[in-house]
Order: sequence, then structure tokens, then C-alpha cells
Amino acid sequence: MRYGTALVTDVEPRTLEDYEQTSLEWLAADASNIAIPHDAVISLFMTKGEPKFRLRDFFVWLTMRRQGHKFHVYDFEMNYRDNANLETRIRFYMVPLGVYFKTRRQTQTRETILREYAMDALQIFQKVLPNRIISS
Repeated sequence: MRYGTALVTDVEPRTLEDYEQTSLEWLAADASNIAIPHDAVISLFMTKGEPKFRLRDFFVWLTMRRQGHKFHVYDFEMNYRDNANLETRIRFYMVPLGVYFKTRRQTQTRETILREYAMDALQIFQKVLPNRIISS
């Protein structure tokens, strides 16, 4: 993960209202999304780390350091059985939408917002997946 939140630049980002009007069936059928049945999940891990330092990110790192920010990334690793019954691993991280982030930025630090977002995501996974496969 690199510093910053611009992950995709050629796509118009969806808003919260867009997702409110979208059915789960449509999301699962969309080829750009990955749908994994709950019973196929073997394990889910959440870890906290820092992005790897790269020279071209030096000024971003320096600015964040001067502002007293620590940029932590909350990574997820999910192991599941695919259609061919082979164990498959997917690694991902979750970043809050700008609407979620900006409203909290006035009262919370970046680290707190990202930690709360990751913990909310983990709680959602815990609700839908059996307890035996969740780890943090």
C-alpha cells in the first residue's frame, strides 16, 4: 500500500446513496466484484502495519510526520475454497469513502478514523462468518 487514498483515478467513485439503492444480488453478479460464499471461508485475519517506504513518497511521508500523523494500514487476508475446491488466498484492505472520512476528520485523527473503520469492518465479518475463522 502506498501513501494516499486515491486508489483508482479513471473511475467515477460511487456514493453511499448509490450503494443504498443496490441489491446484494446485483453486486454479486457484477464481474468487477468478488463474491465468496460464507461457508467457503476458511480463515480471515486483520493486521495493522505501515506502508512500505518509497523514495517518491518522501514528501508525503515528511508532511504527515510534521503534522504528527502516523499512517497505519489495516490489511485483511482471507483464505477460502474456490469452485474447484482449492484453497485460495485473497489479500485486501479497506479504505473509507471520502464522505465517511471528511465528516469525522474535524473531530478525530486520521489514525482513529481508519482504526474505527477497520474494526467496524471486522465486526461485520464476525456477524456473518462463524467465530472459528476470525482472527485479528
